[in-house]
Formats: sequence, structure tokens, C-alpha cells
Amino acid sequence: MPISRAIYRNEFFCKNQIISVIGILFVLPILVVILAVINVFGINGIINQFASFLGFEKFSIYGLIGILTGHVLINMPFAVRLLISGWSMIPTEHVRLAKQLGFNTQTFFKHIELPMLVKIAPSTFTIIFLYCSLTFSIALVLGGGPSATTVELAIYQTIIFEGDLSAAARLSTLQLILLTFLLILATRFTGNMFIEQTIILKNDIRGPKTLLTQWIDCFFIILFCLFIFLPILLIISKGLANIAIPTDNLILSAMNSIFVAMLATFINLTFSLALCLLIVDEKRKFLKILIEVGSFSIICISPLVFGTALFLLLFEHIDLSANASLLTGFTNGVLMIPITLAILLPGFKKIKARYGKLMKIIGVPRTSELAKFYVPLLKKSIRFSCALVFALSIGDLGIIVLFSGNDIGTLPMYLYRLIGSYRMDEAYFVSMILLLLAFTSFWLIEDGNLNVFKRKQMSD
Repeated sequence: MPISRAIYRNEFFCKNQIISVIGILFVLPILVVILAVINVFGINGIINQFASFLGFEKFSIYGLIGILTGHVLINMPFAVRLLISGWSMIPTEHVRLAKQLGFNTQTFFKHIELPMLVKIAPSTFTIIFLYCSLTFSIALVLGGGPSATTVELAIYQTIIFEGDLSAAARLSTLQLILLTFLLILATRFTGNMFIEQTIILKNDIRGPKTLLTQWIDCFFIILFCLFIFLPILLIISKGLANIAIPTDNLILSAMNSIFVAMLATFINLTFSLALCLLIVDEKRKFLKILIEVGSFSIICISPLVFGTALFLLLFEHIDLSANASLLTGFTNGVLMIPITLAILLPGFKKIKARYGKLMKIIGVPRTSELAKFYVPLLKKSIRFSCALVFALSIGDLGIIVLFSGNDIGTLPMYLYRLIGSYRMDEAYFVSMILLLLAFTSFWLIEDGNLNVFKRKQMSD
């Protein structure tokens, strides 16, 4: 919260560029984040070397502190991005009235900013909580033992090492109930999840500041930039340093990752558009709410449990190892439907409210509504959702660990094997390729504009 507030209400060098970049840092591949955490906070990392220089004892990053650091690194840019959009949505008239009434910093926060945070913060917390609960890769690598495990990692260990599917089912059922309850609770108080694509920066429409708050804002901005950008720059520099090291099967793994991402994006967009159309066209309110809540509840399903269900359903009929890429792409596409719905559904509802009667009067067939109205008017949002799903799928380790066997697999799986065999020089190069592949694909699909989240300047 203080970081997003500091970025929004201050003018500084490269502000627009920083806001643009933090918008796409959510697609950071998880294994790249893990390597970055090890490089900065590991035993031989920058922080430990500096602590040793000052005479302090080195600390281990493995365990709960490593899991928390990895999740903070990957989720903080996303949280800051959503909260900046919240600050940008504070009505200009409210700020002007507060200035006329002479509000100080505390009063302005209480009456102007706090109501916005009450609306935005719970949904942001819910999205991040669900994401962290269903991610096992960080805990798998940085957990350091059973004392720092998570429910998702326990499900993975139960399935892979113990083969106890009944225990995994019990754990996943408990997790599904808890996460669904949290999602319903958050929806009840703050409404459905949404991901705002546009930030409107308002010139000179900001709250009161003192010299102390300016220094505090400066501290938070510098700390945030160091924490977020230093690990990424280290990965890129180490990747460039090892660029001459040959890596077997790199190209084939990259092609598999691109195929998985393309399949996931196609499946995700197809199902998401169909669900959006079904929700806005449904006349019965109860059924409409049921479909909408059920669609968003997909985010509570464990990828490992979903993958295991596919395994039990298909292992007698097809060669799972040979079709690992197909199954991974299908799973990623289905489980990312809530993300796409959060982007597209608000636009579908607005178009239906504005043009619904017109479509009925001129007799547009329901089969043509999507092509003639929704898709043309929501092209930017559709590109954005496709870019997000594609980039997340490219960098996701996910359920490929269940199906790939000893085959080459995807680029994240290849990187995971390099890390496991301590071939770190090759791992740094592959992680740089994976990072650039995720960022470049997001940028190109989103229309080739570095300013991914369009920002408009609004004056008084």
C-alpha cells in the first residue's frame, strides 16, 4: 500500500516506464524468480555477502523465509499495479473538495483514500492468497524440508512419492473448501474480481504531502525498485555471462513451451468468450449468478489435483508421456479462465447494457453478437488476456511434472532439471531465455507496445 501510494502521488524519473514494467512482472516465470531469490538472498548472494562484510552471521534462504521472499517478489508488482489503479480511480472532485476543506495527511487518508482501500485491498489480497496457495514450485525448491511445506506441496508429495491418491483427495477437498469460502466471502464484500487494464494518471490531483511524507515516499520507491529489479538484472547478467555454454535440447524445449502456451491461450479464450456470452445472455438471475460464481471458483482448483484427475481418466487410453504437452496446455487454459473472466466480463456487461436493446431491435442473431459487437469493441482487452495467459503458460512449471517422465518437456521443466543437477551456468542462460521469451511474447501479443497498460494523462 505505501509503495503504490508513493509511486502514484509523486513525480520522478522513469515513473511511466516503471508503472509499465511492473504491469508485466506478474508473468515472471516462477523458476526464474527462484533463481533470482537464491542469487540475491542465498548463502553466496549479495545480501549475505554484505552482511558478512559488516560482521553479521550469514542466514539461509531455504525454509519459510525463502518461500515468503519468492512469493513477495512475484506478487508485489501485481499488488502495486492493482492498488495504483485504485488510487487513480479516486474521483477528482473528492480531492478538490478535500483541498478546499484543508484536509491534512491523516484526514485525507481517513476520508478519501481509506474507502478506496477498503474496496480494492480485499480483492487484491484474495487473488494473491489464492495464487500463493495453489503454487507449489517455490515451496518445492526453497522449502528446505517438511517444516516449511504448504498444502499444495503436500498434495504433490502425496501423489508423486507416496502414491496415496485418497490422502491427496482429502487434502485437496479441504483446500478447495477453504479457498472457495474465502472467494465467496471476498466477493460478498467487494464484488467480483477485476483486473483494470487502464491507469489514468491525473496531474496535480493528489493529496497533501509534508516533507516527512516525501522522504518516506522516496524511501519506499527506492526500496521497491531495488527489490524488484535487482534480481532480474542479476539473472540477465549471469545469463549473458554464460551465453557461450551449449545447452542440449534448449530449442526443442522452447518450441514445446510455445506450443503449450498457444494451446492454453486458444482453449482459455474459447471457453472464456463462451462463458461471458452465456452469463450476459442468461435471463434468470439465480442461474446467472450460479454460472458466474462457478466460473470464478475454478481459480480454487489445485492444478495438481486437476492434473491427477486427467491422469486417472486417461492413463488407460493414451500415452500420457507422449501427450504431456497437450494435457499441460489444456490444464493451463482451463485453470486460467477466472483471470480472463476478470478482464473480459466487465466489458461484456457494459456492452450488453448499452447495446443489448439495439442488437434485439435490428435482429442480430445470437451467433453473430460475438463477432459483430463484443470482439470488435473488446479487442484490446482480448489481446491483453491472451498475452497474460500465453506468458504465464510459457513460464509455468505446473502439471508437466506429472506427465513428462524422462522426456524433454517444456523450458521450465528443462530449467528445473538443470537446477536439480547443479548445472547452474546452463541454468542461468536458460532462465534468461525463459525470461526474455515470456516478456517478449507478452509484449508482442499485447500489440507490440511497451506501455502495456495504456496510461492517459488527465489535467484539471
